[in-house]
Amino acid sequence: MASNFFSVKQEYSTEVSMINVKVLSQLYELDPYFRVRCDEPLRQLLIRWSDRANVEDYRTCRFLFDGKRINENQTPDEAGLQNGDCIDVFTELIGA
Repeated sequence: MASNFFSVKQEYSTEVSMINVKVLSQLYELDPYFRVRCDEPLRQLLIRWSDRANVEDYRTCRFLFDGKRINENQTPDEAGLQNGDCIDVFTELIGA
């Protein structure tokens, strides 16, 4: 009796989904475009932006998407970011 066995080959996608995000700030001389992974915390983006902007600590700035503050532990998927979206950056003002 012949038995028919099928070899099923599973293909795993090694390609990581990436999006381009524009970070708009008061510093117009900066290149505002960043390429980020959709499953990586946004902290990496905030750190890279602060390095470009010569900001000592990214936590002194407020990052907003659609009027809502971005949590540094969120991923772009959790924040609802899509390819080509803009993040606004504002410096923190402390009053006396």
